[in-house]
Amino acid sequence: MSLISILIVCSLSFVVSILSISVGGTSLITVPVLISLGMISKNAVATNMFALIFLSMSGAIGFRKEIKLSYYKIIAFFSILTICGSLIGASLILAIEEDILKKVIAIMICFIASSFFLKKDFGIQERNEKISKMKFGGGALLIFILGIYGGFFSGGYVTFLSYVLILTFGLNFLQVAFITKIFNIFSSSVACIFFYYHTLIDFSVGIPLAFSMALGGFLGTKLAIAKGNLWIRSLFIFFVIILAIKLLIF
Repeated sequence: MSLISILIVCSLSFVVSILSISVGGTSLITVPVLISLGMISKNAVATNMFALIFLSMSGAIGFRKEIKLSYYKIIAFFSILTICGSLIGASLILAIEEDILKKVIAIMICFIASSFFLKKDFGIQERNEKISKMKFGGGALLIFILGIYGGFFSGGYVTFLSYVLILTFGLNFLQVAFITKIFNIFSSSVACIFFYYHTLIDFSVGIPLAFSMALGGFLGTKLAIAKGNLWIRSLFIFFVIILAIKLLIF
């Protein structure tokens, strides 16, 4: 890839990362751009996944003060599920078609968007309610399944994960922003080990892309914390709608 092409994708990823650090959706922009600039699809996914590790690290550092210490045990447990799912998902990229999966995901995303319109308080305040074993188990299963998707493609992974954490565990958007970054670090790292083994990562693009995403993510966390949960909720709904359109049409 030429220097101009690298500058284009890095500039775009920087801007996108500022907004997407709190709600996800970065890969839905960066991966198609990498492909349009001449990168093979599988290499684009793998190279983008490498850069996402640094975006997630930047976000985790920025949002770390928003989470309670009592949640760290849950984070550790779900991180293990995420790692297991990512190992499965990364292997699928060599064997599965993306189109059918994208259509199913788009339909689910439409459901997500409608539920946020119907329930105005989702993600604004933490809901301190007791979580039943069934609800906890259901949330754990969804996180594992999303780990598979995260290792496979990652586009919309954080968006889905945010919804599960808000709906199942009653967290607010700022808390979810931190937790999803931790999960994404594990998911992307595990997938990248697999991608590196199969020489799919283009580090000449991945390293500058990682730098631009990390810088954008750092600025984005400052903006999200300053604006608060209500602003992130509006941004989340916007990204969910764009995500559904992107998966259904393009």
